[in-house]
Amino acid sequence: MPAQLITVDSKSVSKKRKRTGAVEKSRKDGSNKAAKPASSAPSAEEVLELEAAIVESPQNYNKIVVLLECVQNSPGNPELAVTSSVSLCRAFCRLMVKGSLSRRKTDDEAQATIVVWLRDRYKDYTRALCGLLNHQDPAVQTAALALLMRLVREDAAHLKPVGDELYFPHALFGKAVKALVYAEELDESVKDEFVTKYLNQHDDIRYSFYIAVSSLASEAPLSASTLSHFTDTALSLMVALDRPPTAEADLLDSNYAIGDPPSSSRKSKAAILQKPAHRKLLQETWLSLLRLPLSPPNTKSLLLTMSSRIAPTFLRPTLLMDFLVDAYAAGGTTALLALNGLFYLIATKNLDYPNFYPALYALLTRDVLHVRYRSRFFRLLETFLGSTHLPAALIASFIKRLARLSLSAPPSAVVVIVPFVYNLLKKHPSCTFMVHRAGTGEDRERWRKTGLLDCFDAGEVDPMKTGALESCLWELEMGMTHWQPNVATIARIVGEQFTKERYGIEDFLDHSYASMFNAEIQKSIKKPPVVEFDIPKKIFFGTEVEEDALAQENTLLSLWSFE
Repeated sequence: MPAQLITVDSKSVSKKRKRTGAVEKSRKDGSNKAAKPASSAPSAEEVLELEAAIVESPQNYNKIVVLLECVQNSPGNPELAVTSSVSLCRAFCRLMVKGSLSRRKTDDEAQATIVVWLRDRYKDYTRALCGLLNHQDPAVQTAALALLMRLVREDAAHLKPVGDELYFPHALFGKAVKALVYAEELDESVKDEFVTKYLNQHDDIRYSFYIAVSSLASEAPLSASTLSHFTDTALSLMVALDRPPTAEADLLDSNYAIGDPPSSSRKSKAAILQKPAHRKLLQETWLSLLRLPLSPPNTKSLLLTMSSRIAPTFLRPTLLMDFLVDAYAAGGTTALLALNGLFYLIATKNLDYPNFYPALYALLTRDVLHVRYRSRFFRLLETFLGSTHLPAALIASFIKRLARLSLSAPPSAVVVIVPFVYNLLKKHPSCTFMVHRAGTGEDRERWRKTGLLDCFDAGEVDPMKTGALESCLWELEMGMTHWQPNVATIARIVGEQFTKERYGIEDFLDHSYASMFNAEIQKSIKKPPVVEFDIPKKIFFGTEVEEDALAQENTLLSLWSFE
């Protein structure tokens, strides 16, 4: 609804205005000439004149409506929208400094009505700025964000309640955050500016941001498209937080809007200044977002940063248990990343999760050797199996499963499996006799007659019951005759003496068909191999002469003719 125009005159307040609270300008008043028709857009010079008039006298407050219309009704004229927005921002800031937007006890009814009207126009203006965050022009979005943040600072300085030295306009900033996370046209540069210039610089901005996101997540709409856009934007902003408060990391010690409290004031112990309050609010914000239905890409992005950025900020990291267990139930690479978070809770927070290693063993399938996260999987697997206190039967099952997978794995995966198995055997010497199990004379005679039956149960889901410790690594010996020479060469390290302490897995993780092919074609060959010993003079011959047979026409030669 368009704002009503007013004439500021304390003696002209009628009984009707008292009853309705509306402030209406008489159409017969000649001062109505200041309002321009909506069809004629003012120029930049006229906008500046309107701004100056608004600040000069309360009689010109009606001109706020003209500038508001320029902001709201000029989608095809971004320059006018930005110019009008900047002028209105300066005008409202000056009015705040004058105290025109603050109600005083000495104000009469007419002055109180004016303050209410100005407050309503101020709300309309901030609402219009939030709408500009969804403008198609990134320059307009950038200007709207800067103006909103300027108003946040001025609001905190001049509209704070009496006695509240640490007042922060959470309502105004919450509007800006809501507009940001729901703006479908929001440019990435604007989002990056919001993160780098505000979120990662000031503690009070972060504190209010946690409040806003937590509130929006609890009121998230049921619409699938809107909810998806909200979660994408909100999670990207949350993950982008630099130096979040943890048990070791302190706050940023920088505030954007609130001032420094007096040392003797009890306000110095306000929540907005305390790290435990920040961590508690941040934990609630994360939990409110994790309760929403997340897309697989969002789930993976969260799991990738779970142990390094999210879990350390929690006062009670065990609250992430349900999310991680549900993510593991999804299977695939999501389960792998979820196990990383579970291992963090087990190693650092003494979480009891007895099914961790059976769940990890279940992930060792052919698919894990072909996924994009294969390198990450082996890094995590090396961490998970690094403890020397693990049972030998458990380690033997993992070694045997990896060896069995090497039979059908691509060459780039086999060159990782063999050094990985070597390192496991060096760290767990009780499993080294799996490399070559000769057996007794009776065993060899029985194997010669009936064949060797591997006692390893590949279908067993419990790694403690697979019987791998009684088996041998015949699969790696098969790799010594692999068609790829590099694979065959590296597979021979298991058959040699274990003189090397360990292999650096990082040296083998980035191999692929492309890297192996490039390595082969870049080799310098001193003497090219001879491919053909007897070089024929012709490709096809006219007749084929066989012993004790007549000459026959060559069918291939007739097919080769193009006549």
